[in-house]
Amino acid sequence: MERSFVNAVMSAPEGRTRPRRTKGKGVFTKDILFGMNILTLAGFVLMGLTLTLNRMGQVRKALSIGLMAAGTALVFLGLYAGGWSS
Repeated sequence: MERSFVNAVMSAPEGRTRPRRTKGKGVFTKDILFGMNILTLAGFVLMGLTLTLNRMGQVRKALSIGLMAAGTALVFLGLYAGGWSS
């Protein structure tokens, strides 16, 4: 007796033809240092760089505020993307 394609799919192990996807962590959300991911670390580095440039007098006030806001946004984005630690 010949089996059709439909029967072959239905007789696949556990009714699946594709392997299950495992939930993996992305590169940006993987914990790197002290539970912080790359996005959070980049935010802190950007804020530290902003403070240093501001103290040296290399940047104007508007650029300093913009860089600090971008660093803060990266920190919060890293916390959000990484999820809460258990």
